[in-house]
Amino acid sequence: MCCAFSDLPDSYYYRTANVGQTVKFPCHTKLPENVNWVHFDDMQSAEKFIYLGDNGLVAFGRNRPFAVLDRNHSYTLVISNVTVNDSGYYRCDEDNGLGNRHFFGLTVQGISFIS
Repeated sequence: MCCAFSDLPDSYYYRTANVGQTVKFPCHTKLPENVNWVHFDDMQSAEKFIYLGDNGLVAFGRNRPFAVLDRNHSYTLVISNVTVNDSGYYRCDEDNGLGNRHFFGLTVQGISFIS
């Protein structure tokens, strides 16, 4: 189920997935500048940067199953083979953090096996 508040400058979407699925969060902008993607476990936790515009995936993003599809002002965050550890919140900041913010909540259900 996804809830969008399209009449607000910022948007919020929520998604539930099962362990092992691929999740995609689209972030569209009309601005020529890049976007940033961040992850945080809950609203009080520190942000972990995933993607920083021209710099691409940063350390946290490269160490996880993240990818960002960059196509014509659309920066879709792709999380492959999700685990319960991927649950939390994701934010796309337009204009390198100076523009609108788009929030995405994710709950991953099931059992993750660590090898």
